[in-house]
Amino acid sequence: MMNKLRVFRRGTAAPLQTSIFWRVVPFLAYLAVEHRLFSRKIMNEYSSAEEYRIVRLLVMIALIVFGGSPAFAFQTVNPNPDLSLLWEQVQRQPDDFAIGCIPLSNPSRAVVYNIDRQFPLASVGKLLIFIEYANRLDDGSITIDEMVSVDDLNRYDLTGTDGGAHQRFMATYPEGTTRISLWDVARVGMMQYSSNAASDYVLQRIEPVDWERVYRSVNVFNTETPHPLTMIALMMSNHEIGRLTLPQAQSRAETLFADGEAYFQQFLNDPQWHAAELEFRDQRRRGFPDWNVQSYVLNEYTMTGTVRDFLNVQAAIYGPNGLLPENVKQLARSSMRWTENAAINNTYLEYGSKLGFYSGGVLTLVAYGQPRNNNPVISVTFLRNIPRETYFAMQDEDTIGNLAHWMNLHACEGLREMLPTS
Repeated sequence: MMNKLRVFRRGTAAPLQTSIFWRVVPFLAYLAVEHRLFSRKIMNEYSSAEEYRIVRLLVMIALIVFGGSPAFAFQTVNPNPDLSLLWEQVQRQPDDFAIGCIPLSNPSRAVVYNIDRQFPLASVGKLLIFIEYANRLDDGSITIDEMVSVDDLNRYDLTGTDGGAHQRFMATYPEGTTRISLWDVARVGMMQYSSNAASDYVLQRIEPVDWERVYRSVNVFNTETPHPLTMIALMMSNHEIGRLTLPQAQSRAETLFADGEAYFQQFLNDPQWHAAELEFRDQRRRGFPDWNVQSYVLNEYTMTGTVRDFLNVQAAIYGPNGLLPENVKQLARSSMRWTENAAINNTYLEYGSKLGFYSGGVLTLVAYGQPRNNNPVISVTFLRNIPRETYFAMQDEDTIGNLAHWMNLHACEGLREMLPTS
């Protein structure tokens, strides 16, 4: 349930807010990504992590005061990508595809398909966790400078189950780093790198959550509440049960989710169980069950939601109205915004997205784009039960990302003609 590496190259430079606190926060969102580019060099020049933090703070203040923007080569996004692989899959399995595309300046031109059907969300669900984290920043119950023990964070990492996302995130810090900010864990680790360990850590940090209140604020009505993502992998296989089979999954329908929660707690809290599980995962062939079993578990036992709900979430974040505080909107936008990609920056005034995928055939994407020569568009695309070979081919081609760009650059025009008619 993680974004591809190329999807991670993004940051933000959100607008300034009226108070000093909220003038700093949007720039920190930008710098949370930017500091990765020079942190190792700085750390090598200073003798302690404390000196490093002081210097980094001074650099942040200088950037806030003096501004600045990166320079990019003149590349642009292809407005007419080859989407034949996607449309062939949609025609084969029309019930396993849902999409919504809305030009925000002219919602009457919206195009939707299967928007009320439940789909596994994969990492798209992390957006809701981030929104509640942003709410806590806004109300002051969590501070922007709260620190996290790296050892505590790493306890949540079940190696090999998020495509190495957590390792790539942690590799952006100097070797020997023992504490990082919760802000970095949430915005960079969870949202940009899509580390499942980061997501599970942030989720436990904000609990208990009144999800009914959160969902009302973004007009979500048919989406399940977030759960630890690591438990999905443990539900599918672990060193106690081996790899789950389809008959086993079906016969344990009443207890499988609770079993997954119990395995997750053992993984976190029992050092011997934790070590045995990591050893089990090191033997790659033991990692995941058959494709059809993964697909079954994703559809039946993981967080699901609808395209309609996530169009509403996008509208709450990017639209002019809604119940979200303006500060929360800006933080959410910062968590999805790309700034470190030349083609994106030369094509868009702003582009933001959250990608989700999981072996077993799930691809999901929420996206916002305001092209330089057009009006803003929000879109949501969900696919499930994709055959194995097609799934990996679609990942390799970044098909779902290219579809979002096509919808943005054409303001949803032409989409209706591509959808199944029966």
